Amino acid sequence: MNKILALNRSEPDSTERGFVNRHRWLLGSVTVATSVAVGFAAVFTLGPTAQPAFAVTPDPLKYRHAGDPATPILEEIAKEAERGSAKGPTGESGSQYFEQESWSLSTRIDGIQVTSAIVPERRETWTKPDGSANWKVRTQPPEFETASQRGTWEDAGSIGEDSQEYSDSRGPADPSDPRNQPAPTDPAAMGKWLSLGYENPGRGEIFDSVSERNLDRIFSPAQRTALLRYLATLDGVTYRGSVKDRSGRPGEAFSVRSSYGGLPKVQTLIFNSDTARLLAYEEELTTDAGKLNVKVPAVVLYVTYLEARPM
Repeated sequence: MNKILALNRSEPDSTERGFVNRHRWLLGSVTVATSVAVGFAAVFTLGPTAQPAFAVTPDPLKYRHAGDPATPILEEIAKEAERGSAKGPTGESGSQYFEQESWSLSTRIDGIQVTSAIVPERRETWTKPDGSANWKVRTQPPEFETASQRGTWEDAGSIGEDSQEYSDSRGPADPSDPRNQPAPTDPAAMGKWLSLGYENPGRGEIFDSVSERNLDRIFSPAQRTALLRYLATLDGVTYRGSVKDRSGRPGEAFSVRSSYGGLPKVQTLIFNSDTARLLAYEEELTTDAGKLNVKVPAVVLYVTYLEARPM
């Protein structure tokens, strides 16, 4: 598999601009831009030889026993939360703590786009009852599948070898914005709430919204129940199978196919079957990479939700 370390110095075209603007919720600061897609029209030689053509991307997760209808499985997980047997966060108000690990194809470190290695980021967020928050992002050690990949990365300058940390904050939330209201406990109302802020929201936007709103919000069992029951009403949701996420936790995966962001993709949400808690979100390009320097199919983004608890 060929890899490069590329720099983007040009404005993306209209197809790709949606990728650049979305997932700004993954940013630890303006320095680390973890939006998914960027044009790779210019590839610079940063090592002693010209860099190969394709970026390193994570292996896809290993999904098992797919093929069953999604609706009854979503309903069974929802019932687990509804029965009160759910363990873990229960949606308490007050100060809260969140931790995620994420990666995207166009991670930037000091303005350099790293595509010769997988450099995940660990994000910690502390929120207050008024909606204000502080967060810290720290890059994790680069990941490689082969010694050849590591050699390519070293030739390109070993970008990401030294861990970097970024922090930022936001002020109190606007209480008049319905997106800042508590998540509903009715499935139909949940769907409307998830659609807020999206123009002509489809199933791809809904899956993106589920991922985004779990970054700094604890869903109660009743809210998780409503979320899964709403997903069960969406056309095109498929059961992808049992799987272990990238931190090794077992869950049940549900996917949609969409072109949200401009390119055809599969978006996947992974839930704990006992608690209905969101464990992970993944995006994979399926048939067309546009100007991205990847071979499809390719994982281009993941978020693993490691912790969410009251403080």
